[in-house]
Amino acid sequence: MTVDLIVLAARLHGASGGAVAVQGGRIVAIGDRRDARAWTGPSTRVLDLGDATVLPGLTDAHSHPMLGASVARGLDLRGADSLDDVRAAVAAGRARLGRGDWLIGWGLDHNVWDGREVSAAAFEAASGDVPTFLRMFDAHSAVVNRAALERAAVRGGRRFDTGSEIVVDASGTPTGLLLESEALAVVERVVPPDSRADLRRRLASSLRAMAASGLTGAHVLDFEDDPADLYRALDDSGELPLRLKIHPWVSPSSGPEDWDALCAQIGEGGRLWRMHGVKLFLDGTIDNGTAWLRSPDSHGLSVRSTWDDPERYRSAIAHFGAAGVGTATHAIGDRAVMYAAESIRLALRRHLGARHRIEHLELTGDDIVNAVADSGAIASMQPTHCTRFITDAGTDNWSGRVGARRARHAWRTRSLVDAGTTLALGSDWPIAPFEPLRIMADARLRRRVERPDLPPILRAEGLTAAQAIDGYTMAAAIAAGVEHEEGAIRPGTLADLTVLAGDPIAVSPEEFAELPVLATIVGGEVRHSL
Repeated sequence: MTVDLIVLAARLHGASGGAVAVQGGRIVAIGDRRDARAWTGPSTRVLDLGDATVLPGLTDAHSHPMLGASVARGLDLRGADSLDDVRAAVAAGRARLGRGDWLIGWGLDHNVWDGREVSAAAFEAASGDVPTFLRMFDAHSAVVNRAALERAAVRGGRRFDTGSEIVVDASGTPTGLLLESEALAVVERVVPPDSRADLRRRLASSLRAMAASGLTGAHVLDFEDDPADLYRALDDSGELPLRLKIHPWVSPSSGPEDWDALCAQIGEGGRLWRMHGVKLFLDGTIDNGTAWLRSPDSHGLSVRSTWDDPERYRSAIAHFGAAGVGTATHAIGDRAVMYAAESIRLALRRHLGARHRIEHLELTGDDIVNAVADSGAIASMQPTHCTRFITDAGTDNWSGRVGARRARHAWRTRSLVDAGTTLALGSDWPIAPFEPLRIMADARLRRRVERPDLPPILRAEGLTAAQAIDGYTMAAAIAAGVEHEEGAIRPGTLADLTVLAGDPIAVSPEEFAELPVLATIVGGEVRHSL
């Protein structure tokens, strides 16, 4: 037997040997270097990577590459630690603008307000009469100045059925804070759009960086702004370096006809991108007061679902399950996570074929951990939401809103695994960085891997190296219902492989985060190599 590609390394994660044979985009054999001689023909490419480890391709189970291409423009405010930093960035950005331009920014952390009410008053003087739109890091909210509100003809508050809100002060004057998608859209519709060429350039650039970081795939939890033309163009030109599984959003105002239309789209796509499932939102975020908690937060907020009738959400889960379509439910608050688990348990009693996931699970008491495990739901979590945005001391906005008692039930990754739940891991890019090795290191340490001075957040919830890798390999495949062809190194699976310079099991988390990615291979094609 001669093959297209042979990958040689010191170790295969989860398999014996050090040689992988690839033909027609799939693994056809595994063995050692002696076996490889029998697989080699005149046209065989041999990739000898020495003292390396071949992993099943790493898949980010929760990503938004098109959203990243759309919002990651203008001022990058992810490094702003105070309102002074924000004002300085706004003033500097304003000075660079042309006449009539908008000032756009992203990645702004609620914590810069240091517990005060979030409003645009903090940077009005710096922005002046330039319309300014600063998106918060969670992408569920933004702060805009008076000039932007005037352009959008916003003169008062508005509350939407989903809980989205244009926030006003006691006098009824808009503060500039926009909560959730409907409120954001009121101002976004007057923001000058990007050209498709610029979007394509940024999308291609971020996907290349993802491949270089070790990712061979991503579960894309949106289909905003109809990006099919961009995905298709990158796929057709050979510039799409990842395998993308797309999950368009299900509106809380939708009904069975809308759900059927989404079901009809499943399977559409190209060689490396495909409509795969659907995404639903049961709540918003704790930082914005739009989550669904069992009891109010410290501001008296986060007390309702985005569905005005949550029973209709339950009907939607059952509808998609009956059609064999997998679902992913955004559920952050403890009440939302419990309701999602109960709904999935009922759906799986009737239809076992579809996979149902819960995304984020930021608050989970012991009873909820057990309920998720019993429901058959898959947990899809982003460890750096914990390690990057909250503190062990509870001095951050998230912890202040939920209070010390509930904060002890934050991001229960190890508890969920120990209870028997399949735990897929991801980044939520552009909400947080996408580099998978650093995310896995954070998941093990329960702190920022580059900050040994920081105390861990709920240390007992740290994962082992094997559990973290499983979250990006087999667990991600199970979450997508494709474990028969992804997530493991065995004959018959897709030849999606990530090669690291070293042994990820043997090294410390700090060393793991810095392991060079020697190659990423998707469908037998080398998409990145050092």
